[in-house]
Amino acid sequence: MDASSAELLAIREAVLLFHRSVWSSLFVLEIETDCVLCSQWIGDPSSVPDIFRSIVADILQLCEGLEWSIKSIQRSENGTADKLAKSGISRSYPLLRVKP
Repeated sequence: MDASSAELLAIREAVLLFHRSVWSSLFVLEIETDCVLCSQWIGDPSSVPDIFRSIVADILQLCEGLEWSIKSIQRSENGTADKLAKSGISRSYPLLRVKP
């Protein structure tokens, strides 16, 4: 899996979590990513390569009806999220458990 795939899948999971939570009716979803291409693809779906089209479509469908935005940030500003993601890779149990 390449970095763009991993980032898009992580964004989709975060949007799904937000969409299913009480937060979705109370807050604006602000997506920040250090992947400039992912930000561009979500902002302009006509520019998405075919291989990523379904993931981006899923993200946009989940965002329908939500107030949301996406922006690119510097990798140096993304240190906390990067550490969290790396610690989750080796975790044998879920970091977050959501009950239906």
